[in-house]
Amino acid sequence: MKSHLKRVGTTVPLFSLRTISEPQKPGTFSAGLAFLDWLSKTHQKAWQLLPLDQTHLEPNSPTIHVPSPYKGYGIGLDPQFLSATPPSPKPSSFTRFVSTHKFWLKDYAIFCALRDYYKTDNWTKWDKSPLLKKKLTPQINQHIKIQWILHHQYSLIRKKARKLNILLIGDLSFYLPKESPLVWSNQHLFDISTSGKLKSVSGLPDGPKAHFGRQVWGHPLYLWHKSKLQAPIINLFKTRLTYLAYLFDFVRLDHAKGFYAYGSIDKTNQKNDSIKTGPGSAALKALLDHGQKIGLKIFAEDSGDHLKGLRNTLTKYHTSGIRVFRYALTTRKKPKLHPRFTNIANYPQNSIAITTTHDTEPLLSYLKNLTLNQRRLLALHAKIKFTPNLKIFASRIRQAIVNSPSFISLIPIQDWLLTTDRINTPGTESAINDPNWRYQLKTPVEKLPIKSILKTIPHFN
Repeated sequence: MKSHLKRVGTTVPLFSLRTISEPQKPGTFSAGLAFLDWLSKTHQKAWQLLPLDQTHLEPNSPTIHVPSPYKGYGIGLDPQFLSATPPSPKPSSFTRFVSTHKFWLKDYAIFCALRDYYKTDNWTKWDKSPLLKKKLTPQINQHIKIQWILHHQYSLIRKKARKLNILLIGDLSFYLPKESPLVWSNQHLFDISTSGKLKSVSGLPDGPKAHFGRQVWGHPLYLWHKSKLQAPIINLFKTRLTYLAYLFDFVRLDHAKGFYAYGSIDKTNQKNDSIKTGPGSAALKALLDHGQKIGLKIFAEDSGDHLKGLRNTLTKYHTSGIRVFRYALTTRKKPKLHPRFTNIANYPQNSIAITTTHDTEPLLSYLKNLTLNQRRLLALHAKIKFTPNLKIFASRIRQAIVNSPSFISLIPIQDWLLTTDRINTPGTESAINDPNWRYQLKTPVEKLPIKSILKTIPHFN
């Protein structure tokens, strides 16, 4: 892969951005448009976002709880991103929008109307009477209209990104929450009892390679073990990819190892946690083929354990994995160097190089948590000139990731700014005073630094 195809970009959620024009409403599509200007001014060519669909939140619950974007509805756009500033769509475009998105839109709008009527998106508490849908026709049509306006506003971001030659990179979350219109309309594909209870849920058992210990994510599990349901489950993934192709150029398959081995977490007894076998390469190959068919590029998260099958499939089908420098030296139990992540100069061209992720602490925090000797060891094996000055050392690591052979290098906004603000700590979500998913820039996007970023990436442009 030739060097002129190298792209450097930023990872930051839309909800973290704010603008001078809308200071009281962070995370709108207007903020996204302004952020594209910053990317262009700093010669960056990629923006990785977190999922943009609406997240589960009880209407009467306290707002101190911010749901995870990885517990979103799995399709559609969240109305929280609406901005008052972009022009409204032309009325003539409504029919075309409904026709284009008919494969998901009607069920989604019915779900939202019923959610509003019953004041909860926990559909197990709804009355199953079909007559109610007819009664709620005006509300259903209103939710269709809201999605039309949302997709028009987002289309302005898509058009501007294409004009500036900036890739938009999205995320396909592996799991869906029970409170999702896709789960509601495909209940037979999930391990959910007739009463709506989940005995086993998604997550990761504790183990020697579990960076964050035991994690309880709480999603319903797919019924992969029922062979007759594997094809419909894969079709559900294809539906979501088809939708994301309208929004993004590239999509990351979150937790892609789940196709090979996935955690089954017993909510009542940790001793019953286990690793189950997934459908394997046949499922992943079907999605890769579908992505190629619809013109959507795909790469996969391939970090953690139980990765042999996944990585073999990625290699066989020339699909990119990721290289996360944060995993170069792990210290949770016994400090250990991982050459796969440490040797930046040896990252393969067909990979995505990343300093840190939304699930980890930022680069500066990571280095602060290491001892002086561990930092020296890291510098030695990563072939980076050591300095005890943490910000300078972090900037040298960042530069090495930017210069890596990987055809895309993504730097989280915190690592560009060298701050310690964290987006999420996996497995720590709580109903009250949850610190996760609250991260917002202290600086409006119009005032983000430019010259210091240009010093890092001028030779690619």
